[in-house]
Amino acid sequence: MIRVARPNSRVTGLLLAALLVAFFVVGTPAQAQNADRAAQARQHYEAGVSLFEAGNKEQALVEFQLANELSPKKENLFMIAQCQYHLGLLKEARANYQEFLAQPSSEELAGIARLRIDAINRRPGIVAINTVPDQVQVRIEGEGQVFTGDAPNEFRVPRGHYRVTVSKPNFAGQDRDIAIEVAETKPLFFKLDPIPARLEIHTVPRNATLYVRGNRTQNPYAQNVEPGNYEIYAEANDYLPRHDMVSLTPGQQLKLDFPLVYLQRSGRPELIDFWIGIGAVGAGMAVTTRLAPNQAGNLTLLAAGALAGGIGAGVISAALVPAYIRDNLALFRIGGGWIGDLEGLSLGLALTQNISGAWLGGTAGLAVGSVAGWWLEDHAPNYGRVAVIQSGAFLGAAAGLLAVPALGFGLKPSTKTANGNTTANIRTDRVGWGILAGMNAGLVTGLGLAYLPDQRAYGPSWQRVMLIDLAAVAGGFAGAIVQACVSGRKNGFCGSAEDSAEFWPNMARYALAGAGVGLAAGLLLTWRYDKHHEDLAQGRPARGVPLPSALPVQTTDGRWALVPGLVSQGQF
Repeated sequence: MIRVARPNSRVTGLLLAALLVAFFVVGTPAQAQNADRAAQARQHYEAGVSLFEAGNKEQALVEFQLANELSPKKENLFMIAQCQYHLGLLKEARANYQEFLAQPSSEELAGIARLRIDAINRRPGIVAINTVPDQVQVRIEGEGQVFTGDAPNEFRVPRGHYRVTVSKPNFAGQDRDIAIEVAETKPLFFKLDPIPARLEIHTVPRNATLYVRGNRTQNPYAQNVEPGNYEIYAEANDYLPRHDMVSLTPGQQLKLDFPLVYLQRSGRPELIDFWIGIGAVGAGMAVTTRLAPNQAGNLTLLAAGALAGGIGAGVISAALVPAYIRDNLALFRIGGGWIGDLEGLSLGLALTQNISGAWLGGTAGLAVGSVAGWWLEDHAPNYGRVAVIQSGAFLGAAAGLLAVPALGFGLKPSTKTANGNTTANIRTDRVGWGILAGMNAGLVTGLGLAYLPDQRAYGPSWQRVMLIDLAAVAGGFAGAIVQACVSGRKNGFCGSAEDSAEFWPNMARYALAGAGVGLAAGLLLTWRYDKHHEDLAQGRPARGVPLPSALPVQTTDGRWALVPGLVSQGQF
C-alpha cells in the first residue's frame, strides 16, 4: 500500500505569504509612477489656473497643455480652449471646445463651450487684396452675401466659399474662387492687363515703307496692340515722308488712312536721255549725208558719229537741264523737241528729196520745237494728257507715212533690176508731205483731247495711253505680216512677192487697217483700266517697256532699209 504525504500547512502558508509579497513588490512602482504623473499634472493645472487668472494666457496655455499631456482630461481641454480663445487662436480653440463637448461634462462648462463656439463661428475672416493697377473694383460673393469695395484693401467675410471678382474700366477683369476659415487672413494679388486696342494703318501709296514705334513692319498694318502712344513713320519714292503720333485707349479700334504727299518726281533723267538720243540720231544722219553709196566702212563711221553726238549732247544737256523739273513739264519739252524735229525733217525731205535736206529741216525743227516746249511749259497739262498729245502726233505721223503708198501717191513707175526683179521707186517728196500732214492732223487731235475736256479731271493715265499705242502698232505690224504672207503664198513662204509695185501699196493698206483695228481694240480693252488703279497723281513710273519699231539698217549694196524690231522706251 502506497502512502501519500500530506503537504505541511506551515510550508503552504509561507508560499502564500511569499506570493503576496511579490505581488505588492511588483505593482507598487507602476502605481507610484501613475500617482506621480497625476500629481505633476495637477501642479501644471493649478499653475495654469493661477496664470490664467493673472492674465498671462500664453504661459497658462503652456501649463494646461503640459497637464493634458501628463494626464488627459476634459478639464484640461476646456482650459486649453479658453486660453486659445483669448489669444486669438480661434480655429484651434473651436476644435478643442468641440472635443470637450464630445465627452460628458457639467452643463455649466458645456454651455460656455457652446457659446464660445458660436462666437468663434461669427468671427469673420480677412481677404487682403492687392492689385496692379490700383483703384480696382472688388466684388466678393458667396454664402448668400455680397461684399463690394475698392482695392487694394482688406475685406472681412464670414467663413465659407466665395468668388472674388476684380474689374476696372478699360482693363480685362479677373475672378477667383476661395475658401476662408474663421479669423483667417487670405492674401490675394491681381494684375489686370489693359484691354488691347486695334490699330490698322493703310498708306497711300500701298507700297510705302512703314515704321511703327521705330520698328519696320508689314504694310498694310493690322494688329492688336497695348494702349498707349504710337509713333508712325512712312516713306516712299516720289513722296514726302510723313511722321505722326497717335494715342490709343484700351479697347479702341483705330483705322488710320496714312496718305503721303506726292512729290512730283523730276523728269531731269528722261530729258537728258532724250537729248543724248536725239544727239546720236542727229550726228548719225549728219555723217550719212557725207557718205558715198556702197562705200566700205560706212556703218563704222555712222556708229562713230552717233556715239560722238550722243556723248556731246549728254554733256551739254547735263549742264543745261534744271536740277529739278516736274516730270510732266519734262515730257512736254521732250514732245516739243521730237515733234518739231520730225516736222522739220519731213518738210525738208518733201522739199529737197534728199537726206541732207531732211537733216537740215530736222535740225531747224528741233530747235524751234525745243524753244516752243520751253516757252509754253507753263501751259503743260498733267502727265496723262501730255502723253495724249504725243500719242496723237506719233500715230498721225505713222498713219501719214502709210497713207501715201496706200493711196498710190508715193511710188514712181517701177524699174527692172539687173537680175530681172521689179523694183518700186518711192517718191520721197510725197512721203515727206504725208508724214507732215499726218503728224499735224494727229497733233491737232491730241491737243484737242488734252485741253478741251474738263481739266479738273485727271484724264487718261499714261499707262493706258501707252497700251493703246502699243495695240495700234501691234495691229499695224500684224496687218503687214498678213499681207506679206498672202502675197508670198506662191513661193511657199511669207515675204516673197513677185511684183514689188503691188506689194508695197497692199502692205501699207493692210498695215493701216491693222493699226485701226488695234487702236479700236486698245480703246475698248483699256476702257476701265484706270478704275482699277490708285490715284494717278500718286502712281509710280514704269521703265524699259519694249515697243515694236522699225530700225534703219544698211544693206550690203550700200542701200538703207527699214526692218521690224523692238526698242525700249523710257517712261515717266
